[in-house]
Amino acid sequence: MADTDRNFSWRQGDALTDEAAKALNLQHPENPGATVVVVISHDCDLTAVADKEPESEIIVGQRIDKLGADSYGKTARRLHIEYQTTAGPVALELMATDKRPISKPVLFGTDPRQDMWLDGRGTVILQRWLAARYHRAAFPEAFEDRLRAANIPGKRTFFKKLESILAVGGDYLRALLFDLDGGQDVERASQEDLYQLGIMVLYDSLRDEPTAAAAATKAAEELEDLFEAAFHSHDAGWQNICLKYCDPVSDSAITVAERELLKQWRLEHMSVQDDPPHPMITD
Repeated sequence: MADTDRNFSWRQGDALTDEAAKALNLQHPENPGATVVVVISHDCDLTAVADKEPESEIIVGQRIDKLGADSYGKTARRLHIEYQTTAGPVALELMATDKRPISKPVLFGTDPRQDMWLDGRGTVILQRWLAARYHRAAFPEAFEDRLRAANIPGKRTFFKKLESILAVGGDYLRALLFDLDGGQDVERASQEDLYQLGIMVLYDSLRDEPTAAAAATKAAEELEDLFEAAFHSHDAGWQNICLKYCDPVSDSAITVAERELLKQWRLEHMSVQDDPPHPMITD
């Protein structure tokens, strides 16, 4: 067992053993039997001496059946992520609001579990998700207002419908990338003064690409139908927002320049159920 002053065995993304989690009374409030406690502090903070960084941060997460719409950091509030085991991947759910401190002597009095780990790709997803809650990029307020006010047939709101579209096959879809007015930040005044919107449905080329491409294609088609129902009519044409395109795109095909131009739309971007709506990270 390592000393409590400077420890090099713990890394960001490591999980506590079940025995340590129980001994420290770190149990998931809704599903204690499926608890997985994940260390989220950066490696540099973990290795810093205790008088400089006396505490680390953890999230008390839980195992879930499979990845859903919250995979790949598509929402900043909740993350679905796969950990690796010798028996195959295991899906976990982490909530940003469930972060809590743990003193380094307490953490370093235990060892990381060895039967469950993050691979390199998973570590990057975790890091981007952790940054997303604090690194935010704004869309024009008028654009947000138009999305918030959108009406579609049926009982579900525009955003609930959008979320349901992305939930199906969500473990293959990495992001929704918005090309809004070519990157210009314009506050448009009238419904005839249209926002020009293009959408890329980015899918994971390394995760069963034919299935991922099919999931992205289906999502793109349904998003086109959703925007048309909300912002287009036979008599008036497009109002408020004009959807120019909605295309499925492999993450291996997008260029760095395209990625820097586009803004990622996160599922809870306009949610007012738990937190006030805030524009989220573009990465």
